[in-house]
Amino acid sequence: MAELEAIISIHAQLPKNVVLDPKHDLNPAEWDWVNCLNFPVNKLNDLRLSSKPYKWIRFSTGIVLGARGHLCTEPDLPDPIPIDYDSGLPAISVDLYYYTSVEEKRRMFPINPKLTDTMTVTSSRTSACRADFRLDVEARDKRCVVTGAAYLCDAAHLLPHSKGDTV
Repeated sequence: MAELEAIISIHAQLPKNVVLDPKHDLNPAEWDWVNCLNFPVNKLNDLRLSSKPYKWIRFSTGIVLGARGHLCTEPDLPDPIPIDYDSGLPAISVDLYYYTSVEEKRRMFPINPKLTDTMTVTSSRTSACRADFRLDVEARDKRCVVTGAAYLCDAAHLLPHSKGDTV
């Protein structure tokens, strides 16, 4: 019988409901732990991305979530203790929990409250990269990822990007 591959599963607290209000409901009962990233241990070992792989995992998770935090082994602790970031990776699968502060949770979903303001212009020209952006997003997602409504508006980047006109 083949051995199962060891996986490091990262869980993060995400709000049960995302609304266009920049002030999230920070009540812990309104947030759930969600598995957001999985790292095969053997791939991390093979790639040797960092001499301190747990620091790299923490950094990667922060990039994905857009919030600083720390990794712990248990969920829902009043005073979570971060893992030992200097230790090596385990030979077995583990679940880690990415804790963020209240301040970071407020910044996690920086949805612009003026997103639907037709008077707000972010660019005056359409680049080659942006020409079919709305159609591509609509075909991929079918609905607005913020409101869940059918597409009635222009598509927009929820997170800033800086690729310019390069493909």
